[in-house]
Order: sequence, then C-alpha cells, then structure tokens
Amino acid sequence: MPEPQQLLESLAKTLQAVVKPHPGGALVEATIEPLPGPIDVTEILHGALDATFITKDVRFADFKPESQLTPAGLGTSIIGGQPLAGTPTATGVNGLLGQLTGSIPMLSQTKVPVQLEVVWVVQDQNGQPLAQEKWNVSKGVPFTEGGVPKVKGTEIAIAFQPAVDELTTTNPVPAPLHYQLVATVTLKALDLTHSLPLPAVPVLIPALLIPKLLAAFRHADFQPKAGDDDGFVFLMVPGNSPLRSLEQLKSTLATLQETVTTLKAFADFAAFLLNLDSLISGVTASPYFAFAAADGVPVLNDTTVIQNNIFTNDIELEDEISSMILIGPPNKVVHWFCEDDYDTEDGDLTVKIGPQFFTLIRNFAGDNPASDPTGMVQVLHQPDNGDDTFNDFMSSVRFE
Repeated sequence: MPEPQQLLESLAKTLQAVVKPHPGGALVEATIEPLPGPIDVTEILHGALDATFITKDVRFADFKPESQLTPAGLGTSIIGGQPLAGTPTATGVNGLLGQLTGSIPMLSQTKVPVQLEVVWVVQDQNGQPLAQEKWNVSKGVPFTEGGVPKVKGTEIAIAFQPAVDELTTTNPVPAPLHYQLVATVTLKALDLTHSLPLPAVPVLIPALLIPKLLAAFRHADFQPKAGDDDGFVFLMVPGNSPLRSLEQLKSTLATLQETVTTLKAFADFAAFLLNLDSLISGVTASPYFAFAAADGVPVLNDTTVIQNNIFTNDIELEDEISSMILIGPPNKVVHWFCEDDYDTEDGDLTVKIGPQFFTLIRNFAGDNPASDPTGMVQVLHQPDNGDDTFNDFMSSVRFE
C-alpha cells in the first residue's frame, strides 16, 4: 500500500479549481472539486507477547505444573538441580524450567481525515496580481502576503468591477475583461503536509450595459400623487435602444438591479443601486405613463397621458414635468426646451449623467434646478414665463 505522503500527493493531483459566474457575470464563485475525503492508512501496532511455558531441568517437590514462573512462586518448589551421572539417585521430580516474553508486530488499517486549505490569487490576463480596487471579496478571508492580496477559503465569491457601456442595438458589444484565478491547495493528514499550485482558471467579466433612460415625472420627488392630482411618468429611450415597451423596460431594469446588487461593495455602484431602486419604485407607483423610443420629442403637447371625460381637460406632457431621473453611462446628455421643436427662445437647459451612472432632479422649480449629483445641470437660456422657473414649463426634449 502507498505511504501516506504518496497518497496526499496523488490526492492533490485530482483537485481542480472551478469558477461559476452569477447572473450578470460580475460576481463569480470559485471552489475546489472534488473535496478530498479521508485516506486509508496502514499502521504497525506492537502487541504484547507473553508465551509462558513450563520446561524444567531441575528437581521439584512434586509433579504438578507451576502456576507462575516468578522467584516468589518457585522459591519453595525447587529442591535442587539434577544429579550428575554416577551419583546416588536424588529425591524429587525432575523437569525443565523456562519463560519467554516480548512483543509482536500487527497491521492495522484506519481512515485518516484530510484537511484542505486553499489560497487564491486574483491576476490579470498577463498573470500579474490584479489591482485590489478592481475586485472585492464577498465570501472568503482576504489577506496580504508579500505585498500580494490573496483570499483564503475552499469556497470564495469575488465581485469584479465591470466596464460600463450603453445598451443599444447598434453599438458593438464590448469585449469582456479577462482575468484569472490561481489556487494553491494544501493537504494535511497526520503530521504530513503537501502543497500544490493548480492551473490558472480564466474569468471573463462582461461589460455592464445600462440603457440610456429618461424618466420624467408630473410631480416633484417622483411622487405618484399630489393632493387630488394623479401623477404620471414619461419614459424615453433613444431610437437605437432595444426597449420598445414598458414591460421590456421593467424586465431590463429588474435584471440590471440584480446585477448591480452584486456590485454594491463598490461605492459608485452602491450609489447607482439606491437611485435605481428609486427609479423602479417611481415607475411602478405611477398610475399613468407614456413611453417613447426616439432621440427626441419635438412637441410634448402631442402626447396625452391622462385621458379625462368630456367635461375635464386631458393631461398632456407639455408644461407638466416637475422632476426627473436620468440613467446611463456617464456624460450622456438630455436637453430640455421651453418651446416646441427644440426652440431655445423661452429657455432651455441640459442635464448630464453623473459619474455614478445617474442624475436626479427632484424639483424643476427655479431658474437653476438643483441636481444630484451636483453640477449636472447647465442652464443655457433662462426660462421666460414670468415666474422664472422651469417647473411645468417644458415643451420639447431630446437626447444629445
């Protein structure tokens, strides 16, 4: 049977690192398969041997066997040695005296548990340690050894910061980021240890595709109702967006939310997740909606959102917008105009998507509405409506 050290070395060669991506691909789990079981070890045990036998070459007082061969038991039983040849016959019973004690080796086969320890290194496609700000451990124990960040654990989970691009039907899908995980396994059994680095396992992180989306609300703070007035949400995506209905949009946002949730350890994505939640909540709560897949809407008054009876005016998009949420890759811009056909005469402003993939305007009140994050609004021409406010004073809009 192989020695235990040989068994450990053979067992280590059967192990492999396996990577399993979560939906969206930014979070991956890695483990070692198969997990090692106990090994069979043969041990040599030393059993006691006490082969006592009675062979006497002395004279005893009687012919009975002795119960023990110790000086104390034999002292009164032996009456002398055998006589020499030619001497008178001696009394007593002749016999032999002897005793053998010792040990004998015995084989014993037992199962010995094997302890597995795994240390992982995250590398770029060139085999160099990946900068730690590009990945985060959600399962496993991170530590640094020799200046190299590592992760300890038989099962680990790592979120990788993806590249971000716009979801369209025209732009080519960006190539995934190429990384790799290298595991070193250490097997321990009895007082033996064997370590072995396993082959690198590739990790592909697809780009996160965010739709460019404008959600404009009738009421401030994205509210579904203000007093007795129902609210609405106007949803606009560019003409090259694959989204063509509210149902598609909701499904895409839910998937995006699931993916971004796995990235909340990164500050930018944590902020985006909070505002993505606000967007989804606002869209879901709005009792009315309008949807447009276009690069712009030159006349908002042409879109009726709330159809009333013959005694009450219908509610169109024009002069009804009070708040908005804009998501997408950073620096994308939406342009609002206070006149039809993108005319700047009565005022206009642009809103740029911030570095955390969103910009909010909770209230268009005033001539320079505040944004979150700050500095994302640029007023090109002041509103000319007598009230010096952009609130409820939008007549056309387009992406730029």
